[in-house]
Amino acid sequence: MTITLPRAAIRLSLTLSCSLTLAHAGPTDNSLIIGASQEPSALEYIVNSQSVTREIMGWMYRDLTYIDLDGKIQPDMAAQLPTEGNGRVKYTRDAKGEPTAMTVRWTLKPDITWSDNRPITSEDFRLFYEIASDKRVPVITRANFPTAFKVIDAKNFEVTYSPINLFYQKGVQPGDFSNLPSQVWKPLWERVKANLEGKSAEQQQAIILKDLLGTPISTSVGGPPVVSGPFRFTRWTPGQSMVMKRNPTYWQKNPNGVQSIIYRFIGNTNTLQTALLAGQIDATSTQGLANSPATLKLLRDNAKNVFNVSLVEGTAFENLIINKFGNVKAVSDLKLDDPKTRQAILYAIDRKSIAQDLLGGTVSVTNTFVNPNSPVYSAALEGEYAYNPAKAKQLLAGLGWKAGSDGILQRSVGGKTVKFVLEYVTTAGNAVRERNQLFIKDNLRKVGIDVKVNNAPASVVFGQDYFPRTSEGSWTGVFEAAGGGVPLLEAGNEFYCDDSTTPSQKDNVPSKANGYGGNNVGGWCNAAYDKAWSQARSETDPAARKALFAKMQQQFVTELPSIPLYLRRELLTTRRGLVNYVWNGNTSYPSRLGWLTGWTQKGMKQVVKQPEIK
Repeated sequence: MTITLPRAAIRLSLTLSCSLTLAHAGPTDNSLIIGASQEPSALEYIVNSQSVTREIMGWMYRDLTYIDLDGKIQPDMAAQLPTEGNGRVKYTRDAKGEPTAMTVRWTLKPDITWSDNRPITSEDFRLFYEIASDKRVPVITRANFPTAFKVIDAKNFEVTYSPINLFYQKGVQPGDFSNLPSQVWKPLWERVKANLEGKSAEQQQAIILKDLLGTPISTSVGGPPVVSGPFRFTRWTPGQSMVMKRNPTYWQKNPNGVQSIIYRFIGNTNTLQTALLAGQIDATSTQGLANSPATLKLLRDNAKNVFNVSLVEGTAFENLIINKFGNVKAVSDLKLDDPKTRQAILYAIDRKSIAQDLLGGTVSVTNTFVNPNSPVYSAALEGEYAYNPAKAKQLLAGLGWKAGSDGILQRSVGGKTVKFVLEYVTTAGNAVRERNQLFIKDNLRKVGIDVKVNNAPASVVFGQDYFPRTSEGSWTGVFEAAGGGVPLLEAGNEFYCDDSTTPSQKDNVPSKANGYGGNNVGGWCNAAYDKAWSQARSETDPAARKALFAKMQQQFVTELPSIPLYLRRELLTTRRGLVNYVWNGNTSYPSRLGWLTGWTQKGMKQVVKQPEIK
């Protein structure tokens, strides 16, 4: 397959010698302009797991710990890391000596404050725990959430886990407890709780979405008035930009660092690329340029003495999440809730050509949700589901599908003819995903499956009234998105269904009953997976835990709750002179080390170096 550069990109590259030699404001006024292909739907991390949201909020909020480039957990708000050795972690054990619960004591640094100079205290963590523990609030998962929270004093608190939490030290991730400025959120929460009294479940959900998660302090209407991180919110112009200024009260002082950060939201990745090459952007977001051979070559050909181009080893895997809710008519008509249908779809997709031809070998095909760098990765699954359209046709025929006169598969359902037309949703403007979509559409057409494209901007498709409402048929086919997490902290939370503490509640599957909270958006429930996941949560022996994850991965590969495409690698570009704007699969976002970011032209020294793939 031959990849041809767009004419606009070719014309632009011919004029770079003029446009890129112009002076840029970044080093001049000590600002940083970041180009992002996605825009947050809201600025809150109680339920919002959107990557661009967590990246941007990383500049404004800190947590107990963070993970550095080497994968080591470092204290942030915490004075030290609690361990059993220093007496800050205590276990409750059964008759066999196995740990059944753990209590962790945290101490906050004495001099840390919010941007309004109010001290950061235990109450700020307790409030987050209270809000996120409320079953009416649709958090992404409570899998690693404490079962009890105790305030000792203003700077000390204890949390209890039952079962134990192997990753209690890690920085904020979906499913962890965090903190909120109680001086802002507590009055709001008290008003919301009062309004919830006497209301129906449906009314309560509407109040939570509008008055809590949709509050002006989380949106462009107002924005966060108080923050804990190195930068404070200034303004948000929807569809265009967001501005943050240096927070003078932040405890990690850096007088040479950038003084303002401007995010430019450019949904079309080709337009974002043009803006970068024209010198309008200093760096790209983790949700930035689409990684393709054409883009990588164009950037490297024109990078000399202007900007650095890195290929970063991320942790995300690209996949097609599948709606498996049999109550949705389109799902039952197409038998998407049958594993054989999902197997047929995967056999029909030439993933090797996507990786090698479309993406020039910069990604690798994967068959599981676990990153190969994780200690629980199962290499035995490599080589599964090689491209085999004949096998796909065989599976589909066995499910009763026959080709119609137009070549599209059809079958009779309730006396009516149903055609196999699959809805395919992804983020509009993402050039790689849209190219994947066209390629996969062609693959599926060859086995008799037609595809209906239904794309929209990320802020729309990842909104609370769309992405998690799969059970209501907000989308009915496949949804291309990224999954995965930090390899060293793999917990398998994305695909579990039932937490054993609430039997048969399907607590991780978004539904009307739980306010559309939960991480298992496609609605897959597998008892064998859940059993292994539940045991792995508290298994301290590495070999035994790896064996449990092997079972989980085997169930994933057999039933395919999502269609794994490939492990992603990301493009990072930074203007020459910008240092310490770094990230990899461990830190997840450049904002995790954001207080260090600065320009050498303004006296900033390089403290950390960007790990990259040559």
